[in-house]
Amino acid sequence: MVFVNQVSEIVHGICDTYHGSPNKIIGGNSFLVVWRIRETDQEVRAKIADMAMMSFVCITIEVQKSNTLAVYRFHPGLQQRFPNFRVTLGFGLHCGWAIEGAIGSEYKIDASYLSPNVNVASQLEAASDQLGLWILLSNYMVKLCSDELLSYFRMVDNVMLEGSKKTLRLYTLDLDHSRVSVKPKLRGTKKKVYNRYKVRQMREAVKNELWTSDFDIVEILSEHSDFVEMREPYSKEFFERFAVGVRNYEAGEWLVARDLFLTCHYSEVVWCFKCFVLKVDSADGLRVSDGFGVSDQELCRNSHSPERPVDGPVLALLEFMERSLDTSISRHFPKRAPKSSGWITG
Repeated sequence: MVFVNQVSEIVHGICDTYHGSPNKIIGGNSFLVVWRIRETDQEVRAKIADMAMMSFVCITIEVQKSNTLAVYRFHPGLQQRFPNFRVTLGFGLHCGWAIEGAIGSEYKIDASYLSPNVNVASQLEAASDQLGLWILLSNYMVKLCSDELLSYFRMVDNVMLEGSKKTLRLYTLDLDHSRVSVKPKLRGTKKKVYNRYKVRQMREAVKNELWTSDFDIVEILSEHSDFVEMREPYSKEFFERFAVGVRNYEAGEWLVARDLFLTCHYSEVVWCFKCFVLKVDSADGLRVSDGFGVSDQELCRNSHSPERPVDGPVLALLEFMERSLDTSISRHFPKRAPKSSGWITG
């Protein structure tokens, strides 16, 4: 209970600042937060969507910087069961209609939302853990965001969720949580205590500032030092190679997509010269080719040879193609233990 309340303080506070409405805690470990979109103005709708995305980025940064939650990293029981443990949150972001109202009786009443879209958001959050990502967004949510924010998203798959008749394109915002350090404790300083009325006034002033035309959410996000640091490990080559691989995957060119995914690393790979084999071809003479996707070549077994990619969506797509084609994609790499999936890739 103490742990959940510590996380709730961060989640509810930041979501409220960015005009979100914390609703309830589901199952003791999931938070339902709603952003109401009643306006028809496209700019207003885009700003609300940007604020929802901004709040989740701020939440994940604050969770990693929190001194209170950093204590769990050194808990002996957690470290024994989960080495290098740290508190992380998974997010699912989706938009759609919902019925807002009170549910219950005279003995117990809860304000809640009834809609299949709530279930979609819950499934996206569950799928984010299966893909090893901190957040998943549906294509409906991405369409609402501003054009400036779209450049940060990566389309990872096209899936059909349980109970759905339409496929959804899934997007993510790549961030490396390990790049954020815990903020140091300041000794000898006392926190100022305000009454509730004063605190509410300060919160409303901050919330009203977000609606001003001078406040550009994407610009603030791009200049955020922690956000820039968390984006640093992901190279431009990684995004380009993954995008080309996904397009070949959707077009049915799975062998081409496989070769691209196998060389899809976050940062630039240092290649060993022995990994390139000089071959003699009677027609073309001498040629140099790499060790991927060619059955009659041997891959360098040195410790500095290319390793299997660690990106969650890349591994999921590779395993799906391997099961479907019944081919040995991992003949040069160790297989990862498959996870049970509650959603269908296709």
